[in-house]
Order: sequence, then structure tokens, then C-alpha cells
Amino acid sequence: MNLRHLVEELGRRLNTPLVLDAGGLARIIVDQSLPVDFELDEPHGLLLVYAVIGILPAGPAREQFFEKLLSDNLFGAQMAPCSPAFDPERNEILLWFSLGESAHIEGAVDALEKLVGLAEQWRGELTRAQMVDATIETEAFAPSALNTFMRA
Repeated sequence: MNLRHLVEELGRRLNTPLVLDAGGLARIIVDQSLPVDFELDEPHGLLLVYAVIGILPAGPAREQFFEKLLSDNLFGAQMAPCSPAFDPERNEILLWFSLGESAHIEGAVDALEKLVGLAEQWRGELTRAQMVDATIETEAFAPSALNTFMRA
């Protein structure tokens, strides 16, 4: 199926207008909070579909988040057909999948549903990682009990 037509058919199945613009881009907002982007890669005959999970925390929580994300993606065991990706310019983690010209609407709908479910799950994981990071920072800068005593 032509990828532009596939996007339009996805929109019909979702009961929402969905058409790639002249630049080959489209976006839907799921549950009023999760943007899902569609980007046509014409030279490679692919439609890229992705959702930004969020900005990664700094410090130890970052490493823990990456470890969990990558281990859950080992051989696609828990995330297929989606894959995680990292945008170093924006410090963002995202989930994505691609569809080729041979894609069928049923497979596209299934992949999109999986992407949305995983994006919601990993947004929760990222929020927890950010809270852990904030707790570590707070504890690192909190005065210790020993610092509250006067010294002669």
C-alpha cells in the first residue's frame, strides 16, 4: 500500500484526520498528552512512526534508566516491533518503528497500538527515574546532622 494512503487509512481507523503534509509529516495526540509523529522517508520507502518519551535525567538515574530500557529490548523481547532511540542533541529518549511499502493496515494498527502502550509505560519509568535523580540531588546537598552542631 502507498505509505501516504496507509497514513490516511490509519486516521480513518482511529477516527481522526491524519494526512501527511507536503513535507511528509503528520502528528496525532493520543489521550491529549502523547504526541505520535509520522515522517515519510521517501528515498528509503519507509514511514517512520515515533513518540518522544521525554528528557533523560542526569546522574545515576540516567544509567539505570538506560540499563532497564536496553535490557527490556534485548532481541525485541518486550518491545517489538518498537525500538528505543536516543537523540543526543535534545537529550530525549523515544520509541519508534518503521513501515515499508509492503505494510498492511492491520499490522500498522497493531504496531501503533504497541507504540502507544509502550510509550505510556516508559513515560512512567522515566518519571520514576527523574524522581530518583531529584531525591539523590536533594540528599547530596542536604545538610547533615553533624553540620548543625556548633564547633568551638
